[in-house]
Amino acid sequence: MVRPRRMNYIQDFLAEFKSLPVHGLAALGVLLLYAIESEIRFGAKARTMAAGPADRWSTIAVSIASCVPVIGFILAMRGERSALLRTLPLWLRDPATLPGMPLIAWVGVGLGVTGLLLRLWALLTLRHRYTRTLRVDEGHLVERGGAYKLVRHPGYLGSLLCLNGLGLASGNTVVFLATLVATITAYTYRIRVEEEMLVTAFGASYERFQREVPALLPFPR
Repeated sequence: MVRPRRMNYIQDFLAEFKSLPVHGLAALGVLLLYAIESEIRFGAKARTMAAGPADRWSTIAVSIASCVPVIGFILAMRGERSALLRTLPLWLRDPATLPGMPLIAWVGVGLGVTGLLLRLWALLTLRHRYTRTLRVDEGHLVERGGAYKLVRHPGYLGSLLCLNGLGLASGNTVVFLATLVATITAYTYRIRVEEEMLVTAFGASYERFQREVPALLPFPR
């Protein structure tokens, strides 16, 4: 009896997962959870991708930066298994050019999990104010509870940890460095634009928040 073609596709798909190293499977789990978490928003305004003038393309910037570790991770994990990807230079698809592998990959997985938890904490603190694009709506206040007692942008810190953790988990030096440059550049711009918007919206209240709470790293002031 000939097996249905669909069953063959499913078996091939599962075989691809089984062929990944354990740290690759763990990092893939982080990537999938990151994608799911990115879809969680409370309310239509929080979910909308319609950006106002205050956004200044920053949402697009961080979205593009987020693609760098995702694509790089796939290249590193699949580079030797795909005839198409084997046409790329080895330095771009080799999953073992970072020193200290596989330990460094597990460090990346740990950073990714930490980032996911931090993003979730920020999401549950802000709820309907945790928006995709930069916007301030009626009734919004400066949040100083939860993760926002530690840093002003815990969601962005979580994203940086998660995305750069994926870069480390790829095991590829070029992927990790490209991720580092892309995410730091994009999120630095995002934070600058957002803080300008919040100072305009909240004035002295947000300026006091800036003086008292660090932006990303929870060092005491």
